[in-house]
Amino acid sequence: MLYNARETTDFHSSSGESARRSGLQILTTMTQNSLNTDHVLSATTTSECSIHLDDLRNFAARLRSISERARKLLVHIAEMAYHGRGQDRRIDVAYLPELYESTGLDVESMYALLKELQAARFVAVEDPYPFEDVRILPCASGWNALAALSSASEAKRISLRDIIVELRFELLQ
Repeated sequence: MLYNARETTDFHSSSGESARRSGLQILTTMTQNSLNTDHVLSATTTSECSIHLDDLRNFAARLRSISERARKLLVHIAEMAYHGRGQDRRIDVAYLPELYESTGLDVESMYALLKELQAARFVAVEDPYPFEDVRILPCASGWNALAALSSASEAKRISLRDIIVELRFELLQ
């Protein structure tokens, strides 16, 4: 799924944070409703399900802790890592030069947002300049919540931006 104009042009938005829904409640419901559909969780045992539920709670809390601009960049990173890339590329990785070119952010803004995402444990910047990679980090259990949400949003034809930036997890129900 490629970005539409709304998704690529609002990195510079300075509007305040929109009212937020209770992501934890929505994630809990979404997780419980998706256990049999395999859209979000691939767990088959109760212990795996509870691990993913804890991961999703933590993921939602971390999302709420970062700025809207950082969430927009996280969506862009996910789109580059999971869509429209060649088979030669590493899994869960967006290439910083391509990311920089596609966002229109200046260098200082890009690194400030990446620092915010790193502090919240969403991404890690790897490899030396100028070939830096932005790797999407899995949850503490090793499960990749962002990859699962990206896959679920694609399957349901829902914009990942609406889920991650707007915190509208109820769309996945």
